[in-house]
Amino acid sequence: MYVIIAGGGVVGYYTAQFLNKADHDVVVIEEDKARAEELSEKLEAVVVNGNASEIKTLQEAGVENTDVLLALTGSDESNILISILGKQLGAKRVLTRITHIEYSEDIFKKLGIDSVIYPELAIATQIEEMVRDPDITGFAMLDKGDIDVVEFRIDQKSKLIGKAVDSVKLPDKSKIVSLVRGGKIEVFKPGLKIQPGDNVLVLTNNKEIQKVEQIFSK
Repeated sequence: MYVIIAGGGVVGYYTAQFLNKADHDVVVIEEDKARAEELSEKLEAVVVNGNASEIKTLQEAGVENTDVLLALTGSDESNILISILGKQLGAKRVLTRITHIEYSEDIFKKLGIDSVIYPELAIATQIEEMVRDPDITGFAMLDKGDIDVVEFRIDQKSKLIGKAVDSVKLPDKSKIVSLVRGGKIEVFKPGLKIQPGDNVLVLTNNKEIQKVEQIFSK
């Protein structure tokens, strides 16, 4: 299998080692230049130095051809965004590392994330099993927390029609993570404009959800 690992920390490093030994083709994306050089020396894998949450970096890693994208950085929020973007760009499956925040199962299903990895419960060998077996998801262990995904339908009267997705001003901890048009997820590009009938998914929290609702109800 062709596997991309976003994040070259401890979890990403040992997972790459296990996947190499299992004869998978591995590409590791690491943002820190010095760490990327170190990984290049230690691993039998292609190492891309860049930000995995950027389209150009994922494309450089070959995301459109990957069988599995593993989002294994140390940030839950970054991993979710990487997974969404990877799915939009053509990754067949995405596995996402979640650490500090408890999310509900519905959130991951809405975002198209196939499987969830808990470092406290899944060591590198278990991750390798998840790569091989699509039926292992980890969803059963999720509980609802303070983070949620809210879906907004854009009607004909919305003031957001014609606005670029990246120009919509949201509270600091909230982000538009996906736009569904005609039943298909649109790949985020600079200047992608909101149209009537679009469904917009926003990652937010309990403190900001009312402000977000006000923005989309105008």
